[in-house]
Amino acid sequence: MREAIPMNELAKQNEARRHEVEALRDAVRERRRASTPPAAGDYPLAHVKARIEQALRERSGRDTLDWEVDILDRTRFGADLAVRLTGLLKEGGAKEYIASHVPWIVEALSSPSLGDAVAEVSRKGIYVNIRLTDAWYLAGVASVVALDGRFGHSDRRADRTHIVDYSSPNVAKVLHAGHLRSTMIGHVLSNLYEACGALVYRVNHINDFGGFGFMLEGYRRFEPHFPQELGDNERLLSIYAIRRGLERTVAAGTDLDHAAEGDRKVIETYFPGVTEAHALRRTYEEFVAASDARFQRLEEGDPEEVELWLRMVRWSLADFQEFYAALDIDIDFTIGESFYLDAGNAAVDEAIRGGRAYELTQEMVDREAAELTGLVEKDEMTPEVRDKAVTSLQKDLGAIVVPLKKGERLVVRRSDGRSIYATRDVGAIKLRRELFAPTDINYVVGQEQRVHFSRLFEAAEVMGLAEPGELNLTHTWFGFYVDAASGKKLSSRDSVAGVNELLAGSVEHFRAKTAESGGMTAEEIDEAARQLAVGSVVFNDLKKDMKASVSIAKDDLNTTIAGFEKAGGAYVVYSACRARAILRKYDRPLPEAAAIGAFDVSDQEALLILRLLEFPEKVARAAEEDDPAVVVRHLLDIAGIYNSYYASAPVLQGGEANEFRLLITKSVQTVLVNGLAMCHVECPPKI
Repeated sequence: MREAIPMNELAKQNEARRHEVEALRDAVRERRRASTPPAAGDYPLAHVKARIEQALRERSGRDTLDWEVDILDRTRFGADLAVRLTGLLKEGGAKEYIASHVPWIVEALSSPSLGDAVAEVSRKGIYVNIRLTDAWYLAGVASVVALDGRFGHSDRRADRTHIVDYSSPNVAKVLHAGHLRSTMIGHVLSNLYEACGALVYRVNHINDFGGFGFMLEGYRRFEPHFPQELGDNERLLSIYAIRRGLERTVAAGTDLDHAAEGDRKVIETYFPGVTEAHALRRTYEEFVAASDARFQRLEEGDPEEVELWLRMVRWSLADFQEFYAALDIDIDFTIGESFYLDAGNAAVDEAIRGGRAYELTQEMVDREAAELTGLVEKDEMTPEVRDKAVTSLQKDLGAIVVPLKKGERLVVRRSDGRSIYATRDVGAIKLRRELFAPTDINYVVGQEQRVHFSRLFEAAEVMGLAEPGELNLTHTWFGFYVDAASGKKLSSRDSVAGVNELLAGSVEHFRAKTAESGGMTAEEIDEAARQLAVGSVVFNDLKKDMKASVSIAKDDLNTTIAGFEKAGGAYVVYSACRARAILRKYDRPLPEAAAIGAFDVSDQEALLILRLLEFPEKVARAAEEDDPAVVVRHLLDIAGIYNSYYASAPVLQGGEANEFRLLITKSVQTVLVNGLAMCHVECPPKI
């Protein structure tokens, strides 16, 4: 057991930060308490399904039934809903089901108790089809209009508290496209959880601690030699480049003459006179040792190190803010991993006391090495794999480890008693539970971290930090941004430059298109162009399988921008604006549904309204599956149906309004705007 390390100045900073976090947490809770979402079961489609199920249960005499209902296209099937009882179908097969069960199902659904909603019941093989009443459709449209901005929200996850950990850049490094995807996906998932009634804490987990010894040491060494025009954060990026250049050259084992050109120039500038391979290695080892000493002093709360560290963190955060401002995203909590240091060390100490973590001794290393050699002798492992595993064992000698399945382990503290990333990661779980009492923590991080999170989650269970069924730990991963020509992952610098250029180019693209429409001020054009540009980038990303890569044509941004526009974000926005323009032209209070006279629901209207009324269920499914694409595809579907409907069924004609179509148009505008907002796409007042 290590002795407690006095944290001094760092401890004071974290104590102050804790008070800030608690105050913000309370504000988020209060904001949630002030918002009561509609009950999921009260939505028209959910309500009629519940009534259908009740009628079936009463007629069958069974307390529970396995059943499914599908939405139909009336133009193809002559009905709106198709019902089948899957449990009974499996019990006796299709022939027995059709003969014995379909007749009573038809009878149950033809009951007068459903007469206000069910106009006609018919049978089609194993399906019993339902045609809904015109009055039900009118009431459904009226419910959308009445709920307006709240339509689609529900209380399905009202008992859940989510922490969504996303974006998570590294201080003193370049933001890249992986951070863009993490930010967009994490933010939209948070929107979906909130729309389903969950209490959501959005957290930007900044890496502000690990490896910072190099920054502290490097700044003191190299700051006098930096060009005057370098900005604060650029100096930090330069330190990182200096360290990596020296590191690569030493790893290659070459002298300076044979180093890569870029690395050679850096070394000549910041390590003048160091040219031989052995001198380069000695210089690097001395730099590492000095950096480690700096980090130890930081970890122990040395005031001088803490003061410089705080300044560096502020420089990076200011640089990051430009990125978030471009996306118009504000994350509730920006908390550095340093905040979790004490909690991590406490969690490790508790695990040691409870026998859930232990020091890896030489005896253990020797025993495991012997077992690995035995596997080689049995031809169950190659010597190369054994050698790599033994090297890893020796590296971890003296460290504190948590045992995992299949003989693996997670190192949670270095052999010299210092913390590592894993220490702070387990500390984050421990402290987040204490501060936020979450039911779910979702880490939205790229695919390269899959192994890390799998091991972290297993270690959290072993350490007693996350009991199964009590706290759900999830890693939502996504693919890379790749070069469209080569298919290769873009480097950090290429991807962040490409994304910034892409956003700027998209704004110009949509500014030109918006200006062509006329009737808008310069300010309105600028705002609409920005909203359409960000919307196209976000919509393109969300529409795809998040596990897939996203292509950017580095040398032909026009092609990429055109491709992003075709993804449909702008199409849905235009559709919402078209509906809004009709309502603006009408320029009167909407008619009350009860006051609408005779009307007939066309087949196309029936499908469109059903799609609108499906929206709350699609939102709930997207939240349950952690998949925004469910909502994106549904919005595209609605926009497509509405644009076809709008062309064939005029709402305003000859100075008169078709009041039923007017309510449908208002419902379309409501659902599209609400859905776009959940996807972090703004709909301009006009285009």
